[in-house]
Formats: sequence, C-alpha cells, structure tokens
Amino acid sequence: MDEEFLVFIDETGDHSLQHIDMEYPIFGLGALFCKYDHYVRHINPIFDDLKYKYFNKRHVLLHSTDIRRRRKDFNILLHPETRENFFNDLNTAIQEAPFFFVTSFVDKLKHSEQYVDPDNPYDLTLSFIMERSFFLIKKRYPNAKCRFIAESRDHAENSKLLKTFEYLKTVGTSFVSAAELEFISSLDFVKKEENETGHQIVDLCLYPLARTYLKGECHPSVPIFYDKIYKSPSGSPSGYGLKTFPSGISRTLIEEIESKCR
Repeated sequence: MDEEFLVFIDETGDHSLQHIDMEYPIFGLGALFCKYDHYVRHINPIFDDLKYKYFNKRHVLLHSTDIRRRRKDFNILLHPETRENFFNDLNTAIQEAPFFFVTSFVDKLKHSEQYVDPDNPYDLTLSFIMERSFFLIKKRYPNAKCRFIAESRDHAENSKLLKTFEYLKTVGTSFVSAAELEFISSLDFVKKEENETGHQIVDLCLYPLARTYLKGECHPSVPIFYDKIYKSPSGSPSGYGLKTFPSGISRTLIEEIESKCR
C-alpha cells in the first residue's frame, strides 16, 4: 500500500551571509514530517479543538512571537489562569499530534569564517531536510510519496527556494542520490494567512530549539516535544533530527536537554 507524507518547512533567522545580526547570527530550517492521513484526521482536529476552546474560531495563527508577547488574539494570556490553562492545553496538543520533527541550523559567523566561498545557509539546511526525508520516509515505506510544503515569502524568495529544491532533486545531495529523492513529488507554497497547522507547529518547535542552540542551554519548551525529534538508533538527535553546521551540537547540551525530559 502506498503511503502519502507531508513535510512542512519553515525558517528562523536570515539566510544572508552579507549582513549577519550578531544578536541572532544563525539561520535554521525546521520540518514537520507526518502522514497525510494523520494530518487530516488527527493533527488538524487536535489544534482546531484548541483554537475553538480559547478563541471560538479556527482562524487563529499560533505564532510563537505573538504568543510570547501576548498580542493580537493572545492578549487573553494576560490573565494568569487563562495563560496557564492555555499553555497546558497547547503542550498536550503538541504531544498528542503524530509527527516527527527535524531541524538544521547554520552558525553564519563560523560558516563565513571557515570557508572561502561558503554555501548559502538555505541550500545547506534544505539539503539536510531532504536527506532526512529519505531516511525517515522512503527507507521505512518503500512505496511512499512525499510533498514538501513551505510557508510562502515573496516571489523572489519562493523562486530561489524552488530553484534549490529542483537542483537537489536533479543532482542529489552529498549522502542521498537524485534517484533516492524521486519519491518527493513537489514543493508547494502556502501563505501564512491560509492558516496551515503544520507550519504553526514548526514555528512553535523551531524557536525553542534555535534559542537552545544559540544560548547553549535548554529552552524550557524543548522537553515538551523532544520525543518528536528524529533520533539515531542509540537515541541521539545529533546529526539526525538536530543538525548544526559547521560544528555539531555539543554532547553536554544534549545531556542537559535529556536530563530535563526525565
């Protein structure tokens, strides 16, 4: 039986190497992997229920910045009891939703210093996400098909990403051949306003991991979804569901994260 998968991708930071923000010198790409059937029958209903419970409508964008700043629809979080209940329910929704999470970060400063002609961070992170899709999906489900769905930016940015995607599909990556990526059918773009749950979950998971990588200490939200991160057979996310470049994430930081998940 063929299995259809969806991979939702979203970014954090600026992928430009010409202008590096020293307060946030990283670029990251996060990806949610799930079966199409699970997305339609489980993930969407779980988050719709959460939205109706607190906002009486489905069209609410679970944007991490708005939630942290308690603005727009999330001004209800100014009330302490509501805030506690909301975060408890949001954490439960993320834990109950059936998906895998993969993220890749590039330290742009170190990357620029280490290489004379450094690769574009978007190209690097996308190639890693596409490699993971082969191991997470195709190796487990030989007849699977997969569709990538990116959050739409402007036309120029979308065109650049599509060009990179098609190039990797044509030539493969350093570890996965073009033939092994044939099961990925397309890259589609969806605007934020279209309220796609997959992208909102990526945003909610990507920000805490970015802060963890940047500060070298576990963000309080990471243990909530740590079980969702793709891991090696020995149980480590390093190089599997958590790729950092040009140097790997420290074992000490992984141990700190794991200690807070117990």
